[in-house]
Amino acid sequence: MLRLFVALDLPEDHRRRLYALRDPSWKARWATPDQFHLTLRFLGPVEEDLLPELTRTLAEIEAPAFELAPRGLMVLPSLTRPRVLAAAVDPVPELHALQAEIERRVVDLGFTPEDRPFRPHITLARLKQVPTAAVRSFLQRHRDFALTPFPVRAFHLYESHLHPDGARYEILHRFPLQP
Repeated sequence: MLRLFVALDLPEDHRRRLYALRDPSWKARWATPDQFHLTLRFLGPVEEDLLPELTRTLAEIEAPAFELAPRGLMVLPSLTRPRVLAAAVDPVPELHALQAEIERRVVDLGFTPEDRPFRPHITLARLKQVPTAAVRSFLQRHRDFALTPFPVRAFHLYESHLHPDGARYEILHRFPLQP
C-alpha cells in the first residue's frame, strides 16, 4: 500500500520564510521546509496496482498555470480548538478549479468523495497543548503575514512515508499545467 496525496510544491524561498515563523517554545510538531506543500487531495492508502491508472487520469487534466500568494495565518479546525497552525493562500479561481477537477477524477476512479470543503492552506505546525491565548497572540503578532505571489506551473502526486520523527514526502509524478 502507498500513502498518497496530490499537492502543490512551494519555492525554496517561501519554504524558508514559512519555517522562520516557528515558535520553539510551543508543544507542537513544526513542519520542516521539505514538508511544506499545499494539499489538493489526500488519497490515503492506495493499492500499488492502481498507481498507473491514477497517474494516467491525473496526467489528462488540462488546467492553466496560475499564481498563488500565501497571505495570512489560520488555525484548524477553529480558534477555540486549535489543532493545526497554517498559512492561508489567496483564493484564486484557478486553484479551486484545479482542486475540483482532481476531486472529480479521483472519485471517478472509486475514491470516496471528500466530505469537507476545500480550505487551501500550508500546514506549519500540528499543535498539541498550546493554549488558545498563545495561539491568538501568535496570530496577532503575524497578522500582516504575506509572501510574494509565486507561479504554479505543475501539481504533483506525492507518497507520504511515516516515521516516528515526522512524515517524509516523495514526489512520484509531476503534472504540468498549461502555460
